[in-house]
Amino acid sequence: MRSTWTAAWVAVAVLVCLPAWAADAPVPVRIRVLQGFRQGAPGVPPGLEDLRGQLSATAYVRWEQAGEMQASMVPKKPVSVSLPGGGSVSVTLVEARQGAATFEVSAPGSRTQSRVTVPPGKRIVQQVSAEQGGSAWFVTIKAGG
Repeated sequence: MRSTWTAAWVAVAVLVCLPAWAADAPVPVRIRVLQGFRQGAPGVPPGLEDLRGQLSATAYVRWEQAGEMQASMVPKKPVSVSLPGGGSVSVTLVEARQGAATFEVSAPGSRTQSRVTVPPGKRIVQQVSAEQGGSAWFVTIKAGG
């Protein structure tokens, strides 16, 4: 009887601790830098086909990818993403849960800061600069590979 209770308590302890271990595990993240244009021939280049639905919902009609990085992110450790022209964006994993990862996206040059939650395998598109001359900079964040 005693070994049954001991086994039950060990099982409960493992189940209680499991979410904490998963929350601290690195999250694979893909970050892309895009430039959206309001003018020009509408189109999404072949490398951005996976974003077509999200990009076509914006006021921008033409898109170009300017950069990409892969990162293994842990909570509270920002990753700096360079923008063409000298600016940068800071992306911080705020929280990782089994069903989603929450990121803080901060662009000091345009004084913007936002929190976005991304389910595993999904992505968000976030504008990170003010529009200048009919174009603006965006980052996409895809959590979970």
